[in-house]
Amino acid sequence: MPEPRTVPTGSRRGAGTEPTDLPPLQGDGLPTLPTGEPVLQRWFVVVLLVMVPVTLAVTVWAFMAIDREPLSAAERRPAGGPEVTIARGEAMLSETRDAEPGPGCSQAIRVVGDPGSQTAARAALEGVCDLIDTGDFPELREGLVTWIAGDGQLRVATFELSGVESSARVEDDRLIVELNAKFQFEDPRRGSPALVHQLVLLTDPGWPGETVGVTTELRAAALQQRACDVLELGAGESRGCRDAAELLAADDPVADLLDVGFRDDR
Repeated sequence: MPEPRTVPTGSRRGAGTEPTDLPPLQGDGLPTLPTGEPVLQRWFVVVLLVMVPVTLAVTVWAFMAIDREPLSAAERRPAGGPEVTIARGEAMLSETRDAEPGPGCSQAIRVVGDPGSQTAARAALEGVCDLIDTGDFPELREGLVTWIAGDGQLRVATFELSGVESSARVEDDRLIVELNAKFQFEDPRRGSPALVHQLVLLTDPGWPGETVGVTTELRAAALQQRACDVLELGAGESRGCRDAAELLAADDPVADLLDVGFRDDR
């Protein structure tokens, strides 16, 4: 039987000790009752401590194990609306509004942004002008004329929908084409086919005012694929080039494009 322990007592005249029948205090740092008994059984506390990392590990595993359906080519270039060609979600644009003329055939286009984005955008435009100069892409010249007539600008932006490589919109009666900022971090001429896509969409007779038509988007995909073949873009195709080829090779590309919001103009 354990020896009774003493607890200190005191007064202003001094301090002393008196016996008590309380059992020894636990020394593991866990809370105890006045009797010295643990508030929680030690095995229960140990189980809780072990379960915390186990629960976190299971949660992470379950999140990573979710079977995510990959986006189709059509879903990576969804229709925008009456004033946007391709939906790109929110966009982060450079706050710098400095502008310089585009190269070659696009000198009437204003390239807006910081020096890095201007350099990438101009290089992508040079590729488009090379295609126009061959005379084999009359639709691109038509789109360029429409863009110039709309007091056109070209800007580089980071898109919320990262799979989208380019988009065009109407802002203050001005036609602004936006190029995905990823082309700043690779050969920017790989962005030329993405601009081809937009120039063809600008020829749609119903846009702006209506969503781009499905036949226009199919024609844009075909010309984008041709541009990918003609331009020397280095090793490997860009995501946009693969998407154009995949879309055109689909069992029913019209149905795929209608599903992502393009206007039925057949």
